[in-house]
Amino acid sequence: MAVSTSASVNPEHLAGYGGVKHVWPNRIHRLSTRASKFNTTSQVLHEKTGLIQTVNELGLDGSGVKIGVIDSGVDYMHPDLGGCWKTEGCPWQYGVDLVGDHSTANPNPTPMDCIGHGTHVSGIIMASGTQVRGVAPKATMGMYRVFPCSDSEGGANSDDSVIIKAMELALKDGMDVVSMSLGTTGEWAESRSAVAAANLVAKGVIVVAASGNDGESGLLTSNSPAIGKGVISVGSVNNWSYKAPYIEVNSPSAGTLRVLKVYNPTDLNNFVFEAPIPLVVSNDVAGSNEGCNPPSTDISGKIALVKRGTCTFGIKAAIAQEAGAEGLLVYDFKAGAPETPSFGNNTIPATMISLTDGNMLAALAAKETLTLTSTNDKFATFEMEDGGRVTGFSSYGPTPELDLGVDISAPGGSIWSTYLRNNGSYASMSGTSMAAPYVAGAVALIKQANPGLLPDQVRNILSATAKPVADPQTGLKYTPFQSGSGLINIYDAAKSRATIDPPTLALNDTVFGPFTGVIHRLAGDNVRWASRTLKIKNTDTTRGMWVSMNHTAADSVTMFNRNGTLVDAAYGTSDETIPTWPANTKPVAGNTLPKVTSLDSNQYIGPGLTGLVTVFITAP
Repeated sequence: MAVSTSASVNPEHLAGYGGVKHVWPNRIHRLSTRASKFNTTSQVLHEKTGLIQTVNELGLDGSGVKIGVIDSGVDYMHPDLGGCWKTEGCPWQYGVDLVGDHSTANPNPTPMDCIGHGTHVSGIIMASGTQVRGVAPKATMGMYRVFPCSDSEGGANSDDSVIIKAMELALKDGMDVVSMSLGTTGEWAESRSAVAAANLVAKGVIVVAASGNDGESGLLTSNSPAIGKGVISVGSVNNWSYKAPYIEVNSPSAGTLRVLKVYNPTDLNNFVFEAPIPLVVSNDVAGSNEGCNPPSTDISGKIALVKRGTCTFGIKAAIAQEAGAEGLLVYDFKAGAPETPSFGNNTIPATMISLTDGNMLAALAAKETLTLTSTNDKFATFEMEDGGRVTGFSSYGPTPELDLGVDISAPGGSIWSTYLRNNGSYASMSGTSMAAPYVAGAVALIKQANPGLLPDQVRNILSATAKPVADPQTGLKYTPFQSGSGLINIYDAAKSRATIDPPTLALNDTVFGPFTGVIHRLAGDNVRWASRTLKIKNTDTTRGMWVSMNHTAADSVTMFNRNGTLVDAAYGTSDETIPTWPANTKPVAGNTLPKVTSLDSNQYIGPGLTGLVTVFITAP
């Protein structure tokens, strides 16, 4: 139960009342979403995650599995989401509104969505339409609405008491899987929402939660309830291809060029120019083209091209607008696809393009006159430069207890899904909010294939069958603190014949001294090391299996610069990133990388039996 007191009341006094076992602060939670870069209609992501192979070869669709979604509600009348509520044959058979549109005192009869987040999440799980195909379209659904349209500050937040009430109802309704795309940072596994989620797991419910979108803030940013014991915490990778509106640039020397633009249908800064308009680079008196000072270039009546950096997008827009520009085109300061910027309350048409395209246009504009046109109804298909890579906003572990913080990754960057019917019916959104429901749908398929699996077994199988994600900047794998075990592979998980316990190894304290017990090390070699034992169970009762193991090094990460200062990775104003080691793609000497060694990794495990493998890990 939740209680409100005056600021003078000491919480320890409440703990002294009879029947009170624990007192927690009632934390505020937010939706784990970010503005998306593009409108994505491609289904390449379903190929990369093994979903298409799962459907074609195994025929899995989520039938017979109940998925409960704790979110902002759902536009259940959307034709791709069933167009119904609790009628015979309807996918939506469970759910309730716990908050109402503006007050928890006035909940609505049904959890109709007014934000769009829950509708987008639901489409990722179970949509069945021509534009969006969910992971588990035949699952039985429940929606537990915990976010109102807006609160007193104009945002959409919920608190522990409401979210925990939704968890209790999902348990009562017999949900097999619960998906939560929400959270708060700075929490421990003993926080109220994390404990409640862990209790659901202990009662047999598979809980999937977004790890959070605070990756730009560095390490220790995994959200609660995702850090709860036994909860499947999900990070994000970028989509591989996309379909998006474009800017058409006319160059005397290069001809007609198509440049991808960031597009948000609800943005005040809608970048539309149906008639050709000049494009110029906006330089100031110091020669900077970042648009943070009044321009020395004449940009009146033209489109100003500026580079991201130094000042906020809102300041750039205000300066360009004051100088008489008709529009603002910002190009990124780092490679890859740009995020959707916020230009504040400025109404000048503005958008963002990639570093590659920006450099190209700046070079052309320096020697010739360019013009452009731009609409929102002409689309082209592009490949994402950073497709399949871990999304920059995806939160990092470890948890305060030094557990990993992220278990697995799934597509979360630029995901096209269902949206409110009165606001376009479809939209592209980004966030671990999009990755978590993808995994929830995948879990439904795994449960359909193997109904007897327990939550820990499902979590173990997902981790064991995931594919580590390569970091092109270092030549190693992305750190597990951000990517977990890697990209989900639904087919391998559904076909898995083994479980590994534990699925991750948290080393915490290590030993410094002679590395004994492994013949490959010389006696007396002083290193920092730890040993752990894995249980590998052959779940196939008819066939034996051979087990062999190898290992690969991943990025090492830190929250400090070389001079010992904390990294300032403030999103939108800095090009600093979380430092990794090694920081380049040059070959690294083998003796400087961490190593894993085992004497018994190559062994036969009979039908239904369990084998033990002891591994020795050495620090770099």
